[in-house]
Amino acid sequence: MGKRRAARVPPPALPPTLHGALPDVTLDLHGLYTSQAALRVEALLETWARRQPGAVLRIVTGKGNRSAEGPVLLGAVEEILRADPRVGELVLDAGGGCWLVRVR
Repeated sequence: MGKRRAARVPPPALPPTLHGALPDVTLDLHGLYTSQAALRVEALLETWARRQPGAVLRIVTGKGNRSAEGPVLLGAVEEILRADPRVGELVLDAGGGCWLVRVR
């Protein structure tokens, strides 16, 4: 008779984070004016909050490295997202050029 193996205990489940989530959609705002970007972000949030609550969105703003005035869209989009009640979670992507958003 062989040795009895101890039962494996699964590791505790970590809470899902946005950094590990696959985005359902990506919106690229490169080359847009702030007003144009704001309209597109609003439309994206409206659509996905209605279509699939809990969806993860990636909103690419760029880092602003080539802008003469420095990063503009990154901060403007952050303000829009933080003020919107449809945004459940918000985190800056590890690369720093896009936002990851979970809609409510």
